[in-house]
Amino acid sequence: MTFLEKSNWVVLVVGVPTLLVYVALVVPQVLGKSIADVSWVQPMIFTIAGFVVANILGNVVAAATNPKEADKNDQRDREIDHFGERVGNWLMIAGSITALVLAMAMADHFWIANAIFLGGLAAALVSSVTKIAAYHGPFQRW
Repeated sequence: MTFLEKSNWVVLVVGVPTLLVYVALVVPQVLGKSIADVSWVQPMIFTIAGFVVANILGNVVAAATNPKEADKNDQRDREIDHFGERVGNWLMIAGSITALVLAMAMADHFWIANAIFLGGLAAALVSSVTKIAAYHGPFQRW
């Protein structure tokens, strides 16, 4: 397994719990309070910071397991990485456009921030799944 594949597994292993923690902290509030009273800023900051720190630590561990491979990649690795990033970028764009439309509609900051946050997290997760699938299946160059 290449370092880039390990790195994508780290994103999945860290990203899914990040999403679940955020949902567990915010959704019960949304169901019981008005949106204006929902405390979402601290949980979002906490989960974003946790995601970043856990990814860094996970990549350090992945690099430490095979230090000679940590800085190596070949043409196939680069093509898979670019392909996965293009797939994930569509979700980032969708989240950004959703946030823009919500801002134009003067929606509450909660909805705008969550569109950006969830679009970014979905982009990272789908990008990683796409890359891992490309590593384990036939990868078609476009």
